[in-house]
Amino acid sequence: MDPSWLLYLGIFVGPFVQEDAAVLAAATLSAADPEHFPVVYFIILAGLFFSDIWKYWIGYAAHAHPRARSFAEKDKVMKLRDQVRANLLTTLMTARFVPLARVPAYVACGYFKTSYIMFCAIIALTAFLYVTAIFAACHLLGEVFGDRIEMMLPAFGAIIIVIAAITYWIRRKRGV
Repeated sequence: MDPSWLLYLGIFVGPFVQEDAAVLAAATLSAADPEHFPVVYFIILAGLFFSDIWKYWIGYAAHAHPRARSFAEKDKVMKLRDQVRANLLTTLMTARFVPLARVPAYVACGYFKTSYIMFCAIIALTAFLYVTAIFAACHLLGEVFGDRIEMMLPAFGAIIIVIAAITYWIRRKRGV
């Protein structure tokens, strides 16, 4: 497959649509055709970073609305704000690896007006760790399974999504 700007544009835009699927697709492409490796890795990393940092501003903009501002002054919300600010690295690291937690955590960071520079730095770190882990797993599986990797990785991704959904459902039923 010849590298083209359209392919790379699609890889960059992918995280704006669905992060996990885009990273898995990029890693699968990289494992199946190693000539794409360094370029695809950095493009998906940049796409993931930029698809995450704008979400901060959604929460930040909420303070322009009087009702949202008054909600931020409630005791429980102020406690949560203090916890998020005090544990920003842990919060964002957890959000990166827990399904369905990213958008609420990133919006909350903006809503609680955490440092945008610190937010961006931590998002860059978590994106780097996440993309590196997925690429390493795909390349390792690619070496083990060879050409069959193209069929197996989407199935592997689907299994992970099903396990995450079942775990979420069970935890929700238990009230955890």
